[in-house]
Amino acid sequence: MRIALMTNNYKPIVGGVPISIERLARGLEAQGHEVTIFAPTYRDEEPEENVFRYATCMKHFIGGIVLPNPLDPRIVKEFRRKSFDIIHVHHPMLIGRTAVRLARKFHIPLVFTYHTRYEQYASCYTKGICKLDRIMPLYLKRFLRHCSFVFAPTEGIRQYLTGSCHVPGERTGILPTGIEQENYRVSPEQAREIRREYGAEDMPLLLTVSRMADEKNVTFLLESLARVKALYKKPFRMLMVGDGPDREALEKQSRLLGLEDNVVFTGLIPNERIAVYFKAADAFLFASKTETQGIVVLEAFAGATPVIAVKASGVEDLVDDGVNGILTGEDTEEYAAKVADFLTGVWTDRAEAADGREAEHQRARYLQMSENAFQKGTLYREEAVALKAVHYYNSVIAENATLKKRNIRLLPEG
Repeated sequence: MRIALMTNNYKPIVGGVPISIERLARGLEAQGHEVTIFAPTYRDEEPEENVFRYATCMKHFIGGIVLPNPLDPRIVKEFRRKSFDIIHVHHPMLIGRTAVRLARKFHIPLVFTYHTRYEQYASCYTKGICKLDRIMPLYLKRFLRHCSFVFAPTEGIRQYLTGSCHVPGERTGILPTGIEQENYRVSPEQAREIRREYGAEDMPLLLTVSRMADEKNVTFLLESLARVKALYKKPFRMLMVGDGPDREALEKQSRLLGLEDNVVFTGLIPNERIAVYFKAADAFLFASKTETQGIVVLEAFAGATPVIAVKASGVEDLVDDGVNGILTGEDTEEYAAKVADFLTGVWTDRAEAADGREAEHQRARYLQMSENAFQKGTLYREEAVALKAVHYYNSVIAENATLKKRNIRLLPEG
């Protein structure tokens, strides 16, 4: 099968969509399929055999990403040359419109993955200007009518698509992001080395992995950590992994909150090393409310690390409260209390505990939560997700062939 994966952003940008596309392509290629990723051009990109780089209009756009040029005529030429069997587009705007035109022009079925709650991102970046947060859902509904099939990363998002966006249930399916096999194979010694590196051998180690940007709600995490410090009253270390437009402001906020001895901003960590950080942490903290899935949540699970997260769409489908993690409201007092209680349960020694049996019970509960997290993580292995994608692709292609025989147009006009 020849598969076109089309995106507005890709490596070297670090983010959920580029990671999802890369892992899906690798899994599909491992099964013998031919994959071409259509991605915009970047100054510091590395050439890859399966990536077709189309033109870019602006090198710096919102949030540090580029503004691609989906009208690049070379895209059409590549489609004529390759004779694709299916188009899988990952954004509804820009390259999404190009994908609709190509599907109609070459009579190829079009599928789409709903990665991003666009109306929430629009609200974060525009603060109500131009009413993009209202326009985006209307645009999305119109775009989805042109898709033969729509993927959701989680059941909650699938329900949003069928309910709020009115996509027929039979045209939706769940396709999460796959987790690399290496994430499940980190040794205890590798994890201990990370703890030694950051001086957390004898204290709790917390972790978040995120773009340092407004939509990820990192400010809320820092405010909560200041309260954790007051409640827990013992040393702990928090690693803030990632980079982004707000990093400098967040580092300043951390200092103003008196967290300079607790919080370490590591910057970006290469993808091939990040699994060790997940394995090393006692808990993964997450506060984003704009996720459709939260790849980092699954990566934490693969490292057998419980997740303490703000209750939000996407995350709720993964974190089972009290089983493989903890869910809270978006309230700093509530969130901090849950984190502090967790740390006390994990790190209280029987000798110093008022009730030794209760301390032992709390520790056993953490170990079970860790095991539950790992077991859930195994359901999302990269190869299993790719197999699921192929099943959906084949169904869509077969349906398209039937419609062609009956002379029914695959995509509506407009």
